Amino acid sequence: MTQTVTDAQRDMALRIVGTAMAILRDDQPFDPAQTIFGLNFAAIGRKGSASTKYSFENSAFPSTHITLLVKADPLDHTTDPMKAKRVPTAFTIRFSPLMEGITRSMLEDLFPLDIGYWIDGDGNRQAGNDIGAVPPHILLHGYRYRASNRPTSRFPVDVELTFGDPDPQDLRQNARKTPVLMDVLLSRDYSALKPERREQGRR
Repeated sequence: MTQTVTDAQRDMALRIVGTAMAILRDDQPFDPAQTIFGLNFAAIGRKGSASTKYSFENSAFPSTHITLLVKADPLDHTTDPMKAKRVPTAFTIRFSPLMEGITRSMLEDLFPLDIGYWIDGDGNRQAGNDIGAVPPHILLHGYRYRASNRPTSRFPVDVELTFGDPDPQDLRQNARKTPVLMDVLLSRDYSALKPERREQGRR
């Protein structure tokens, strides 16, 4: 049986992703004990690595997967990376129940997001935002964006959204007719701050 999503859950979901965006832009600090991601969290460090993954449990939707990855700052040139400053680099939320009532246009306005292109792993601009279905799961539909630049933000952020499309073969009267938000992935992009990228920008 499909779980009903409440207005309170939708509001909390939007507050969570909005806060995550602010943290990755470096508009606000990350404190695992004082965020709206969830009251309970676990911090798992990788052996021999400076990275830590924080996993949160939110009472608004206890089965939702919420994580934030913290790594050694790529701009900290300390010889020993284990002593480098730690910075948040990626945020993931996988909703359960799936978020009905949160549309792409709502997220495009919330962050906000640039329309018409996304940036690949090499820092190159790719046309469009709709990357289509994810075979073999043809009802999983992906979209990629670059968050709009803000003068107060230090870092650009890349955004990946996954929606579940309605099944056109499901002819039941109560069948879902609109996409549901499944996943949001936000990642801080350092490529523009690398010396070679800065030189390209000047040229």
